[in-house]
Amino acid sequence: MFRFIAIFTAAICVVLFVLLLIAPAVYMETYGVTADTAGIFMTQRASPMFLGFATILWLARDCRPSQLRSAICFGISAAFMGVALTGIADYVQGTATAKILAAAAGEIVFAVLFWRAGRIS
Repeated sequence: MFRFIAIFTAAICVVLFVLLLIAPAVYMETYGVTADTAGIFMTQRASPMFLGFATILWLARDCRPSQLRSAICFGISAAFMGVALTGIADYVQGTATAKILAAAAGEIVFAVLFWRAGRIS
């Protein structure tokens, strides 16, 4: 189970890294957020974090249950839950459209999957 979600999530993170780095305005406008200079700057600056997640998950994909694998799982889970909660808050505040809720639902799924995988060690 861990191997599959690690590889799948690593692939998604690589796609997000490229998208956020090269086309941050497209990503922002998907959720109804105006792509101004500050937003584009922050989105591009944050993009390497997804490359970092992808690298960690790819390299850890064959790790057996251990404290280190649990730490990776819980860290990734916290990150996805945090992104989901900020997306929901942005929707509630009127900053983002309802499309952000679909993204938040997916992020919650990833958070739960990694949390569960972290408990297995």
